[in-house]
Amino acid sequence: MDKRYTSGWTGSECKKAFFIHHRVRYADTDKMDMVYHGSYIPMLEAARVDTLREIGWVYELMEKKGILLPVVDLSIKYFVPARYDQILKIVSHVIETPTSRLKFRFSIYHEETLLVTAEVCLAFIDTKSGRPIRAPQALIEGLEKHCLIHE
Repeated sequence: MDKRYTSGWTGSECKKAFFIHHRVRYADTDKMDMVYHGSYIPMLEAARVDTLREIGWVYELMEKKGILLPVVDLSIKYFVPARYDQILKIVSHVIETPTSRLKFRFSIYHEETLLVTAEVCLAFIDTKSGRPIRAPQALIEGLEKHCLIHE
């Protein structure tokens, strides 16, 4: 398998980040021959879901425990456009200890060039009441154990 398609860890011992790769598909691009701005959102979601899965937190299991994680805020900055067939590296980490919210920061690269940065904020919501709840302590411990929180 081509190593460019692997996922894994990057960073120092005390500050780590998880990354995935994404090959830009034709469907990701627009008439200007660059990745359409809205196409980055599914890439961010894939990185976020895979980061949580890597530390043992699968969305389906959280939902069975009565926890939903809707996106409540999203901010993206575009620096350089990605192009068709490029292989992008999407790096993610958490930017503060979760409370009732979980905040991720992302950096998207093509080779060594930074293309995009983004922040996504999710709220922990109880499925029965629809009200905000505190982050599960076990999730916080998992993020800390894997050095994914960069405050």
